[in-house]
Amino acid sequence: MTFKRVRNLSIIIASGFLTGCVSVKIPNFDFIKFTEFKQDAENVGDYPKVEDAQNAPENLRTDEQWDGAANRIMSKRDALKVPNSGDDKTGADIEKELEKVGAQVDAYKDDDPQ
Repeated sequence: MTFKRVRNLSIIIASGFLTGCVSVKIPNFDFIKFTEFKQDAENVGDYPKVEDAQNAPENLRTDEQWDGAANRIMSKRDALKVPNSGDDKTGADIEKELEKVGAQVDAYKDDDPQ
């Protein structure tokens, strides 16, 4: 096949596809006529006014303040020391610590207003 025939054939095929797309009829749905949408369409005027919108907050941090706070948190994180594994503690010492922590948890739960 020569180049002209390939070109002409591709133009014919493309025009066939395009006319096929044009001939498809899409129904015109009027959603306002449906009962589910009718009430919503009638109450469209209930939107708030722009004048009633809240003002933007004025006490926001600047970028430098956010960066400074983040750097302080990261420096505290980096300064943390890993505690010892507890190998030098006896079983009785560990039991005492567990009881102490359990008492703190119970005190926290008793303080909860729920």
